[in-house]
Amino acid sequence: MHLSALALGALALGFLPAPLLAHEDDPKILDRLPPVTSQGFRRSLPAGVDTLLSPRGQAFRSTTYQSSGVQLLSWVPLNLIDGAPTGNDCWGYVAPSGREIGILGTRLGTAFFDLSDPGNPVMIGVVDGPNSLWRDIKTYSHYAYIVSEGGDDIQVVDLSQVDSGQVTLVGSVGAAGAASTHNIVIDEVSGYLYRSGGSNNGLRMYDLNANPAAPNYVGQWNTKYVHDAQVVTYTSGPYAGRQIAFCCSGYNGGSGQTGLTILDVTNKSNPFVRSSAYYPNPAYSHQGWLSEDRNYFYLGDELDENGTLPTTTHIIDVSNLNNPQVQGSFTNGNQAIGHNLYTKNGRIFAANYTSGLRIFDYTSNPLAPVETGYFDTFPANDGDTFNGLWSVFPYFPSGIVIGSDLERGLFVWYAGDPEIDVQVNGGVPQAVNPSGHTLDVTITESSPGVLAPGTAELVFDAGAGAVHVPLTHVSGDQYQAEIPSHMCGTRLNWYIRAQSTAGLTWTAPQNAPANFYESAAGSSLIEIVQLDMESPSGWISGAASDDATEGIWQVGDPNATIAQSGVDVTPAGTDCWFTGQGRPNFAANTSDVDDGTTTLLTSVMDLSANPGARIEYQRWYVNDGNANVDDSMWIDITADGTTWVNVETLGPGHPEASGGWFHHAFMASDFITPSAQVQVRFRVSDTGQESLVEGMIDEFHVSEVICPAGSMANYCDPAIANSTGLPAVISGTGSVTAGDNNLTLQADQMPLNRFGYFLAGTAQGFTSAPGGSQGNLCLGSSLARFSASNQIGFTGLTGSISLQVDLTQIPTNPSQPVLAGQTWYFQAWFRDVNPMDTSNFTDGLRVTFD
Repeated sequence: MHLSALALGALALGFLPAPLLAHEDDPKILDRLPPVTSQGFRRSLPAGVDTLLSPRGQAFRSTTYQSSGVQLLSWVPLNLIDGAPTGNDCWGYVAPSGREIGILGTRLGTAFFDLSDPGNPVMIGVVDGPNSLWRDIKTYSHYAYIVSEGGDDIQVVDLSQVDSGQVTLVGSVGAAGAASTHNIVIDEVSGYLYRSGGSNNGLRMYDLNANPAAPNYVGQWNTKYVHDAQVVTYTSGPYAGRQIAFCCSGYNGGSGQTGLTILDVTNKSNPFVRSSAYYPNPAYSHQGWLSEDRNYFYLGDELDENGTLPTTTHIIDVSNLNNPQVQGSFTNGNQAIGHNLYTKNGRIFAANYTSGLRIFDYTSNPLAPVETGYFDTFPANDGDTFNGLWSVFPYFPSGIVIGSDLERGLFVWYAGDPEIDVQVNGGVPQAVNPSGHTLDVTITESSPGVLAPGTAELVFDAGAGAVHVPLTHVSGDQYQAEIPSHMCGTRLNWYIRAQSTAGLTWTAPQNAPANFYESAAGSSLIEIVQLDMESPSGWISGAASDDATEGIWQVGDPNATIAQSGVDVTPAGTDCWFTGQGRPNFAANTSDVDDGTTTLLTSVMDLSANPGARIEYQRWYVNDGNANVDDSMWIDITADGTTWVNVETLGPGHPEASGGWFHHAFMASDFITPSAQVQVRFRVSDTGQESLVEGMIDEFHVSEVICPAGSMANYCDPAIANSTGLPAVISGTGSVTAGDNNLTLQADQMPLNRFGYFLAGTAQGFTSAPGGSQGNLCLGSSLARFSASNQIGFTGLTGSISLQVDLTQIPTNPSQPVLAGQTWYFQAWFRDVNPMDTSNFTDGLRVTFD
């Protein structure tokens, strides 16, 4: 639902007019990056919806975001809100019913979210507004008040019907000069609203008491430009009854004599300056907030972090309003720019652009706050650029915190000690019993009764979507989770979750389902190759066909740039492969890939004895660092060093081509016949128009599941879809004891009324489209064809064929019996019309006989 104030919502983003600057020489416009396109993340999606566990899905993996002491509940990117190119401010509202509403400003308007379930925000509606990089929101009574540098004065939105899923734009309130405003401030005790900034204005004042739907203009103070302010009414002590504005202000648009101005606004017709305070190394006094006892004002200067000075928050003693004293400053040593901060329960919640949400505790010493938690929303770096987290709102009664991000939209967090702690006893098993596996789980409550009864469950995905299995309560805090039986070789992605009575979902691992545990059904999992890039890997940078002039693959400790991470994936590690060492924290193209292609080759791997080899790696790729998005990253594999088969391509618009570490895994046999000459290559290019392109690789692993004797497992799946639109599948029933001679093969999901037969062999292989077929042959040499007249099947009206295999006489040349301890591979071939006469195959079935 959009409530249109100005008809800007239909404009293509590429043709949006440039927004006005918020103040003289405002640099925010210089560092703009495209918005991150993503499915986002919702921790508490209901059963049947949370299919992010698929190993081949485009799941958001929270390894992208570094954090400590803060848990992500949900993330709603801009492409799922209003498609705006940037986000800006955020605020909150609590309805009389207790319903919590998150409010997010974007360049095109203001979005309202129902946070009743903070793990699954529901967007109520969007109020369109002027096109502007800057928007600010505050609430009073059951109204939201919205201003922007794009004009339209004060938009007033009625929130009285949010419980019914409705927000209503009442209109706009003007008067007092320019329609533009930088920030909006409300003193809820006195019931007055203040517009700060906008066309070099100071404070413009409005009375909300008589009619909050149409505030009455009552006065202004324009001696200085006011960028932002906090206005409070003192109700006790020597200043009882006084309304005081703590203004981040200065002359000449805020940069001249910039600092803190303490303004008495009790008499709107005659506001007066009580005092001012100036701190060392001033550049642009931006925003600040009082400690809860009102003894200190914590102030952030937006332009003092310049690559040399770290993130700095100034501390001013304002206990004497007539004689404020600068007490010093504090920093966490980070290089990011401090932007907006608020205080609650002895903690400072700061939105520090590229370093994201930072939480500081000042209860022990208000002059030396200590960082106790963080969540970094800008994974590329922590540089002094205007990207990442714009603002934060920590005042919801539930304790949740929301944040607004320039490129990534709305974040919802829980900051504090977990209500529920979920642990898998004895660690996460690499292999689980194919016949079924029991996990012992400990669920600890922060206080008795916090765990909502019946909510503890195992969620797993074996490739067909998430399955929910309730946990069995053993005693006390002990539970058991039962993983059902699966064919040997099946890869399982899983996590444990439980819900608190407050409605929050807690998981092991944290941030599931974005993060999840991985296990395989089998007797064991062997690691064939394990490379964390912390020591020489034997990999090769460069190929004969390479022509890139810059951004060549190299290994080492990468510098953080606007498009390249400064950290690898390995815990306590430093090194990875990356495309060129850029200057740290530099916001322009710097040592990225230019004018061609650069190639990274793994060493040659002997996988001839590992037909079930699985290859996985962590990758980082950016191709949208500026407006020219026309490049790709290719990952290919070869079995002979000559013929390369593409495994994946990350091209323009790919959801994982905007930075962030992402995990990818594949079965080698899905693309090649594993041999003694297997290699993987990673190619990154910048061709056509010059653009910002970076690639990174870390944590390269090759593994294989070992199946116990007497087991069956599918491989080479899924098969290529046939004319039904589905991939045909093979399965086996009966006995895997060779001496029983009781194995029946069945192939399903084939086209109706078509002939087909089964194949067998003692080796796994891979041949793409043999003989013009549309499918893949997944058997090696010396094939056995069950093609005698009494063995050929006809799919009829079921789309299936079956065959009871005579294990004493497999039709190889010459025929041979199946012996205990042998592994055989089976597949089905069938005719098809798609749209011309052709053929296809099922996936493969591996049977280890006992």
